[in-house]
Amino acid sequence: MPMLDSIVSAPTRRRAAATALAALTALLALGCGKKEKAAPITVPPPPGAASSDELTTAIGQARGIDSALAPSSTRWRRAFVLDERRAVVTGEVENEAIALVTENAGRTWRSLRRVREGWSTWSVGGDGATVLTAGPRGPALPTETRGNRGTPSALDPPSLFFAPFDATDLSAPSPVTLPVLSRGARPLVNAVPAVLSAESAALLVEPKPRHATLVYAGPAGAEPVPPVPLPTQEQALPVPYGRPPVLLSVRGRNLLVRPVPPPGKPLDAPKSVEGLAMNPAAIAALSTTPACDFAGWSIQLVPQPPDKTAVVAVSATQTAVLKLPAKAAPGAAVGCAADRIMVEVMTPTTGELTLATCTLQGTCVIAEKPPFRPWLEPHERSVALAPTREGVTAVLTSRAAARWGLYIAQSPEGGKIYDVPRVIGEGSGERGRIELGTLLSFGNRLLMLLQADVTGTSRRGWYVAASDDGGLTWSPP
Repeated sequence: MPMLDSIVSAPTRRRAAATALAALTALLALGCGKKEKAAPITVPPPPGAASSDELTTAIGQARGIDSALAPSSTRWRRAFVLDERRAVVTGEVENEAIALVTENAGRTWRSLRRVREGWSTWSVGGDGATVLTAGPRGPALPTETRGNRGTPSALDPPSLFFAPFDATDLSAPSPVTLPVLSRGARPLVNAVPAVLSAESAALLVEPKPRHATLVYAGPAGAEPVPPVPLPTQEQALPVPYGRPPVLLSVRGRNLLVRPVPPPGKPLDAPKSVEGLAMNPAAIAALSTTPACDFAGWSIQLVPQPPDKTAVVAVSATQTAVLKLPAKAAPGAAVGCAADRIMVEVMTPTTGELTLATCTLQGTCVIAEKPPFRPWLEPHERSVALAPTREGVTAVLTSRAAARWGLYIAQSPEGGKIYDVPRVIGEGSGERGRIELGTLLSFGNRLLMLLQADVTGTSRRGWYVAASDDGGLTWSPP
């Protein structure tokens, strides 16, 4: 029996050992199996990093604009926001005039470009038609020959180039037939056209002192249109306001407004603007391009005696005069949209720079505290302003000798209290610097046009960021 027990138990022991070994092998196989590959850790690019397609800022991403649309050296001079989707942003480089056009609130862009030899201006009509006026390069006038004894600095007629809103290029040049200009005539340099349609515009000329005349331009080869003289007792102001365009003139201390007549039509009787005293400073202010253009409105700051500032808002159907509750800052920034106007003013008690927000009905609010605190070292600063239906937004640019910064502040309370400013970008030196080209409000939507270095190159590019929540968050449009 003992021998039989030994014979029986040996195979059993071998099977048990094999089973245990198999189990151990399975456990080792499970323990030593190939592990799943860990997801890579994505490190966001630092603020200021940019490719030709995308820019990273401290508040979000911006999308690149094709360099064929606008050179990085473009300086944007004027922006026309026509409605909640359409806008035209105009500018120039040394030898070229450029307009960026969007019909979907900044999601896509196209450009209108024309080489220029002398001066140029842009203007936009009520239907979105865009007109470029280009004049010759004239010699500068000696100081002693200016004024009533002077000779106009541009005797050759300018040319006008037309583009309907959906056009991808400007038309052939349409020359303007000028009356004979006498000594003392107002120079046509930087003349701004009144756009009447995609094929018609008017320019105000003064062939001799106090004899202003509207001259017309149309499609190349069209029959000339007779000029329309203005009453000699009125001083006509050279820049049209509003869309469709309105002609401003002064008689005594009164500002007069009337629509620019279509070709072949006479002048309407003017309407007087109440609540505004015209003096040389007010005339000079309204003789320059408006500070802001939104929908059918053009907005300008106008000095008023003794030391006040009025906001004048002009459209084709009405004119509003708003008295600011504080003195406008020197070179004050102005923003307009959604029936509200923002102005950079000086705090009545301390003289600090702050912001006022006004409705077209004349109700104004001054920020309880300035949205931005200035740097301690001497520096240059500029502010861009944009109201929306939800609140107001301000963007500050500051530059010292070797330091730069771009900051944004919002007020969801209509300009009374601003949130703590946030950094868009800041640094020192030229490389990596982010600059603001323009800030646009479409009523509900904000756009920032930014310029930055393309990382790893010597080039700079233009980028667009959009916000649909009053400037709180930003992303590519």
